[in-house]
Amino acid sequence: MRVALVVGGSASVWEEVEAALALGDYHGAVGCNDVGAIWPGRLDANVSLHADQHRKWAAQRAARGLPPHKRVLIVQGGAQSEPRLSSAVTGETEYRFPGQTVSGSSGLFALKVALIDLGFDRAVLCGIPMCDGAGHILNPGQPWQGGAAHQPGWIQALPQIKDRARSMSGWTRAQLGRPDAAFVNGD
Repeated sequence: MRVALVVGGSASVWEEVEAALALGDYHGAVGCNDVGAIWPGRLDANVSLHADQHRKWAAQRAARGLPPHKRVLIVQGGAQSEPRLSSAVTGETEYRFPGQTVSGSSGLFALKVALIDLGFDRAVLCGIPMCDGAGHILNPGQPWQGGAAHQPGWIQALPQIKDRARSMSGWTRAQLGRPDAAFVNGD
């Protein structure tokens, strides 16, 4: 059983990662958006619905002396990007789960990459509460207001993710449940 951390950009992400790591061992990590610029280790993939931002995040990682990600994935058919970013393999993929017709945010895209593109069996979401008012990792005082608008995408994907994903906080935790050691360790 291979379990991934899927890491987003809410202000509480580091506390959530710490609590998730206390539950067991993970086999990889997938990040989305700004967390890709500051995650202390290498991510199996960093993804975003905002393809034009990857170059900025790669430069910020390099300036911090952090290793490049294994992969950078953007929306299939989206804006063109450079073929390589900081030695990472850049590629395109569908951002939605099969049958999903509306976006669920970059966080749901990262979960889709973890479970489908990278083949993890399960995932634990950290820093992806999907509720309005959650602060942002780089600007905790400025609450994000996109959660409610993206919740319909998560609801569409729920039949495919409810048994394979858990969340550490917010609306996604209410929908998916909180992980425990049994979930993380494949029991």
